Order: sequence, then C-alpha cells, then structure tokens
Amino acid sequence: MSALNTLTGGQKAQLRNAFTLIDGESRDSLITKLDLVKLYTTLGLKIPTDEELASMLSLASDNSEQGKEPGLNFTQFSNIMAKELSKLEDRTTIYKALKVFENEKAVGDNRYDDIEIELEKIKDACCTVQLGEIGSGDHRLSRSKFDEMVAGFVKGQMDGRQIFQASKWIEAYID
Repeated sequence: MSALNTLTGGQKAQLRNAFTLIDGESRDSLITKLDLVKLYTTLGLKIPTDEELASMLSLASDNSEQGKEPGLNFTQFSNIMAKELSKLEDRTTIYKALKVFENEKAVGDNRYDDIEIELEKIKDACCTVQLGEIGSGDHRLSRSKFDEMVAGFVKGQMDGRQIFQASKWIEAYID
C-alpha cells in the first residue's frame, strides 16, 4: 500500500499548505534549491551545503533531464512526507508498547522520553510471544538473540539488576 493512502484528509491538506509555503513566491509548483535556501533563511537556520541541498532534491531528476532546474513536485513531496510520517507512527507505536514495561520513576523525574526497563522483565515478555502462525511450530525469539539485539543498551545497577535503555535503543534502530 502506498504511504499516501495512509494519510487522512487533514494531513493531505496540511501537506498542501506546507508545499505552498515552501514553494514560496515563485509559485512554480516545484520546491527548488532556491526555495529551500529561502526557507532556511526565513527560519533562521544554517543553510545546508550545495551537496545537502542536492541530496534533498535527488528525487527530482525528471525535471533536470528536461532542462529545468531540479525540484520536487507536490506528488514527490507528498510521498516523501507520507513515508516520514509513517516512520514516526511506527516509532510512536513501539515507544508506547515499551512504555508499558517501564520501571517506576523517582518522584520529580520529568524525563518522559527516557524509558528504562528491567532487562529480565522485557526479555521474558519478548521471548515468550509466539511470532508465527498458531500450530506452525515454535517461533519465539530466543533469549540469546534478544541479548544480541539489546547489546550496548543495557546498564548495570548497584544492586546487580540490569536495565534496558529502551529510549536509546529506539533512537538507534527505529528510523
């Protein structure tokens, strides 16, 4: 299924408004290098290098082959944004699922985005779930494979417990 099909009508309207805003005064129905430079300047952000700008516009090869300045049309822009939004939704879903296992935080700890989970608690949960069709055999995640997947994201506590740093794992592995 196309990522565009996952967008709501409101999201599509917001993308149209964003595209129009970025297209700027040229109103040529293309987001060009000049449009991006103006956007970054208006927002007070550091302007990307020529190579970075070219990379942003790399999907726009159709226009450069026709002798026009490379630029993203609305369809290309919408596809890129829809894919990025779906990644965000995937990340949010995983974040919420891991949050269920979160350790109790100390009073006054407002680092809402740092999820730390007792390692054995999350390992037990992940390694007992049947991943395949019912009746198709044992398709659970092995404890050793789980350990490989979380290596580098576990810290030891003074009391000997192992804590899985879920937020850092999400940042590293979920695009």
